[in-house]
Amino acid sequence: MHIVRKLEDASPREITCGTMRNLTKMEDFEGMDFVQVTISDSTKRHYHKKLTEAYFVLKGSIEVEIDGKVEKLDKGSLIIIFPNTKHKARKIGEGDAEILVVCCPPWSEEDEILAE
Repeated sequence: MHIVRKLEDASPREITCGTMRNLTKMEDFEGMDFVQVTISDSTKRHYHKKLTEAYFVLKGSIEVEIDGKVEKLDKGSLIIIFPNTKHKARKIGEGDAEILVVCCPPWSEEDEILAE
């Protein structure tokens, strides 16, 4: 068995920092999910009780504030954010930034806790 997805087939959904496109769904694989996010602004500071997130920068640059420290990530950079770690991301520079977010286990609304 395998799964093939194309970005253009994933419906865009507006979120606080820009737009996201789910490349996978919970029913595809319960272990992780893949989401493409276009960041045009900033996320709200939050954390996850169970979820580990990996952000891989596809285009542009972002800053990730993580437990009070700021990490600058450019195209080709990766950051892994473990459960219970307060974090916030924002694009820097001109134009939007694009990231691939891998979540393990898959993202769920009840697991995202706002910390602002």
